[in-house]
Amino acid sequence: MPAKSLKAADKQNILKKLVTEMKRRYGGTVPKQTRSTFETLLFAVCLEDVGHAEAEVAYAHLLEPFFDLNEIRVSSVTQIQQALGDLRAADWKALRIREALQHVFEKFYAFDLEFLKRKTQEQAIKELLLVPYQTPFVRSYVVQQTLGAHVLPIDQSMVQLLQWLGLADVGADHETAAEEVKAGLKKAEGVQFCYLLKCVAADPELREHFEEPPTTEEESDPFTAASRLADLIKNPQKKKKKAKPAPVPAPAVNKTTVKSSTAKGAAGKTVPGKAAAEKTATTKVAARKTAAVKSVAVKKPVKKKTSERAISGKAKPATARKVTKKVPAAPKKKTNRRQTK
Repeated sequence: MPAKSLKAADKQNILKKLVTEMKRRYGGTVPKQTRSTFETLLFAVCLEDVGHAEAEVAYAHLLEPFFDLNEIRVSSVTQIQQALGDLRAADWKALRIREALQHVFEKFYAFDLEFLKRKTQEQAIKELLLVPYQTPFVRSYVVQQTLGAHVLPIDQSMVQLLQWLGLADVGADHETAAEEVKAGLKKAEGVQFCYLLKCVAADPELREHFEEPPTTEEESDPFTAASRLADLIKNPQKKKKKAKPAPVPAPAVNKTTVKSSTAKGAAGKTVPGKAAAEKTATTKVAARKTAAVKSVAVKKPVKKKTSERAISGKAKPATARKVTKKVPAAPKKKTNRRQTK
């Protein structure tokens, strides 16, 4: 069933059951947000497509090797990436952090976005759109945390989870998926739901199940989302079924051996299957030997002649060689001429 066709009441019931299942594994306490508006933006960059604990560690490491935010601004992307450590997509996030620092400093000569709290939701989003290389998740997270607006920050990993749950259509982007879920949540429930949804989407034991979109309606039925998630949490090692490879045909010898069964029956008689197999094997071996002997017999005389010449390649008798050298034509002619004179 497409997610868009669900009624608001059905979405509320489905989401309520999902929150109950997620609380059993991750609890219901949401981490408190005490950062400034601009620091919240930087943290949101670290938080995208990873869990809260991993993002907290990366953000703390980001601030350690630098004196202040201005030093990060004038640093290279590679230096910022190294500070983030093994964070997912650290190179891309390092670029976005530096560009955000550069944009805000050049525009306001300070790393301060507290004025967004006095803006409306629409005005705040419009101002955040001017920050280069930022995503809908980062903008929605800042607006949700600083303004308390009823928006849902959804990143790519959370979109994949919503598709697996059947609450977002396959191919939906971040903003579309957020709007489809928003109808089933109250304003006070948005922060907790997004936190729990991210916990599931970033769980290293579960996230591999959501990377590929569902292929059947049974795999993405929203009315069975809570039960399917509960089953997956109980059996996190149960991986998605993969297509079986085509069977490899067995060799002919193995087939004959299987058919022949045992060499003798109960009465001590030879089994016909095995006798025929042995006879065939013997015939094949004899044929191969005969062919090998023939090939050797044909080639043997040639090799023998060459070998005899090579081995017995002695010089011809000395007499024969001397005779050919001692019978030149010139001496005979001289004797004849003297006789005629």
